[in-house]
Amino acid sequence: MFFVREKSFYKTVFAIAIPIALQNVVGTVLNMADTVMLGMVDSKTEETIAAAGYANQIYFLYALFIFGMCSGSAVLISQYWGKRDFVSINRVTGISLISSLGLGLIFTVCCFIFAPGIISVFTSSKEVVDMGAGYLRIVIFSYLPATLTLIIGGSLRSTEQVKIVLFTNVSAVFINIVLNYTLIFGKFGAPVLGIYGAAYATLIARIIECLIILVYVIFFEKRVNYRIKLMLRPGKTLIRDFIRYSSPVIFNETLWGLGITIHSVVYGNMSDDIFAAYAIASVLERIGILFAMGFSNAAGIIVGREIGAGREKNVMKYSKIMLFFSAASVLIIFSVIVLFRDSIIGIYGNIDIETASTVSNLLLIMLLITTIKGYNTCAIVGTIRAGGDTVAAMIIDISLMYFVALPLGFLTAFVFNAPIYLVYIALMSDEILKVAVDTVYIASGRWIRSVTRDNPEQVK
Repeated sequence: MFFVREKSFYKTVFAIAIPIALQNVVGTVLNMADTVMLGMVDSKTEETIAAAGYANQIYFLYALFIFGMCSGSAVLISQYWGKRDFVSINRVTGISLISSLGLGLIFTVCCFIFAPGIISVFTSSKEVVDMGAGYLRIVIFSYLPATLTLIIGGSLRSTEQVKIVLFTNVSAVFINIVLNYTLIFGKFGAPVLGIYGAAYATLIARIIECLIILVYVIFFEKRVNYRIKLMLRPGKTLIRDFIRYSSPVIFNETLWGLGITIHSVVYGNMSDDIFAAYAIASVLERIGILFAMGFSNAAGIIVGREIGAGREKNVMKYSKIMLFFSAASVLIIFSVIVLFRDSIIGIYGNIDIETASTVSNLLLIMLLITTIKGYNTCAIVGTIRAGGDTVAAMIIDISLMYFVALPLGFLTAFVFNAPIYLVYIALMSDEILKVAVDTVYIASGRWIRSVTRDNPEQVK
């Protein structure tokens, strides 16, 4: 068996993976709470859930771009962390912040102006478009605070500071749920705002979350000692390194996010009821994969650290263990979700019997595919990409989606008019194919590459 006997390794893995997984869990619980509460507002449950779901697809796409920025910078930060080079960590973080905030501002303005047109891509229902556009024009102002939180949080995680990120996220989720209850239903003297109350709650919670992490970095963080002067003067060499290693990741995540958004367009154009069923099932799917994401992040940090510290001999054996943990965690957690799926679906208030049945059957199909997805997540994000081969990770992740899965999805949905279950399998066919490609490439070891420089203090 490939397990190692180093207790310190497992201690590090779980010290990183569990807080990250819990952070993802509370974030997903928040999304689930939004959906559940919106489902209790009125008789137009499917329309309300669909409107919020379409609007949140825009944040999903934007957040994936920011995740690409975080993940790309993490390739550098984790390896510089292995070398204990705090100057370069500051500079890489600064590059991420400046570029993300600049692009985030442009994205915010464009989405505010063109909100109705953006929502109409997903649905032809005027009522849903109006609700979704109104929701989007409120929540869009949370994008810049969320950007600060995600970039700084990603830098902290890459240096194994995960507890503060978890605390920040849990605090924001608690605030968001309380504000959701208050503003959606008009409690404690507040007006009944329905779907717009959920948007205001998200906006306020993300602003508070951003303030918490900024206070920590400015007054309490001592490991890296973040300095604005270094962040604003990253140097040409590190900028070139950042572009070289981060550009494929940003391109990867943006195209992958666009592909997943196209999934929503496909389901939405089948019908709003089908999209509502998919929106509910996809929240439960994300819960199933959350611990795999935690192990994937842990793998990325450990792989980068070991390469940066010059301990490449540990990388392959550690990676294999993390791949096992990722797939096994999904299989266990999603099996529990499937086992209790009827009770979980029952939480969603006023959805009709047909939608509930669709969700129930869809979850059965998701069990195997989501387990495979957990393996692929760790293989691409936590292993190949973290090892420094960001180009190969991009090619594997994107090519199968755009040349196989999306064409098959369109054919099954709009040419053959297949049921949602076959459309889902078609759209996820890339995950099935990626298993073999990932496994063969990881076994080759060609992805293990150092991306740091020997005299970082002299980098100008």
